[in-house]
Amino acid sequence: MPKQITTMRHLIYLPFILLGFYSCNGESKLSDQELMEKNVRNYFFMGDSVEVEVTITDTLKINDVEEILANIQNNIGLIQLDIDTLQLMVDDWTYKAMDFEKSAKLTEAADAKIKSLEYRLKLKELQYKQAEFSQTNRIFLHLKRSTWADISGFEAAVHYEMGDEVNDLVVLMDANFNVVD
Repeated sequence: MPKQITTMRHLIYLPFILLGFYSCNGESKLSDQELMEKNVRNYFFMGDSVEVEVTITDTLKINDVEEILANIQNNIGLIQLDIDTLQLMVDDWTYKAMDFEKSAKLTEAADAKIKSLEYRLKLKELQYKQAEFSQTNRIFLHLKRSTWADISGFEAAVHYEMGDEVNDLVVLMDANFNVVD
């Protein structure tokens, strides 16, 4: 008899437990369009009062993303080769400048220093370019990880107005409609 009472007591709590599971789902299911608009608002820190229009203009498939990633990796490798070469050239011209200074050839030393500085500038430009490729690589790896079916992401046109200001932007979204760039 006590076992039946315990079972009855658990049955009384069942509706409350089920209600708890259903209420934990949070917000109701949004349409794809509503989800895109909500994610764009969140990405740009816009309030609900700003009217936002989001239109998908292109779809990125997984094959495209993998091809882009391969090209990015190739470019990063090529830039690294150029960086290594330029570092050697900078060192070489720096040592030449020091040798010219020791032998009191001040004009040649100044020319060698200028050449070294030119190569350092080119080196910094390549390091900046390499950082850009690394950032792009990170974005496309995110798209690859978020692939759903064979869709990795979307290019979307965003139009919104804030007061007198009218903005038209192009954003990159992953397969879950999250803005990534």
